[in-house]
Amino acid sequence: MPDKYALLNVLDKVGSAAVLISIRAKTIDCNVLARQIVVDGNHDVAAATAEPFTARMINNALTEPFGTVELERPRSDQRLVFQAMDITAMGEAHRLLILIDLSVRSQVCAPALEKIFGLTVAEGRLAAELSRGVPLATIAQSRNVSIATLRTQLASIFAKTGTSRQPELVALLARVCQFSPTSDVAR
Repeated sequence: MPDKYALLNVLDKVGSAAVLISIRAKTIDCNVLARQIVVDGNHDVAAATAEPFTARMINNALTEPFGTVELERPRSDQRLVFQAMDITAMGEAHRLLILIDLSVRSQVCAPALEKIFGLTVAEGRLAAELSRGVPLATIAQSRNVSIATLRTQLASIFAKTGTSRQPELVALLARVCQFSPTSDVAR
């Protein structure tokens, strides 16, 4: 039986915003990342401690495995979804919601890709940039190399990752190595 604080802490460490909902339709707690998403920009202390989700959203989260997040005080640019799962914490049944902010793009860590797949530094950087949706032409221009050079590197990346197309590669990279948006800036 996991302790709710240990569970929420672990989810913070792996970069997942998480909210614990009781079967009585109340928000029990959320981790730091979820708090940043839900309360971000809301400086009203009373509002920050009140139930952040609409009653309709909580009821939906108790019955559905996926859905959209409806906040009582949403930001205009916020697009949130959830994935829900049943867990037991503190001896009681709860629903754990993993929140996903669709407006935030996670970055893939190039050094991790190099280690995991045996990529060169250039291939790791290319794979990381492709995972962020940067077009080959833009990468070629910023690196001052030809698209043909990048296509050669891409063919090597495909071979080393067991993929054959860019969408397949990007999907694999998203599963393998997600970090916060600032983790790969130094490269």
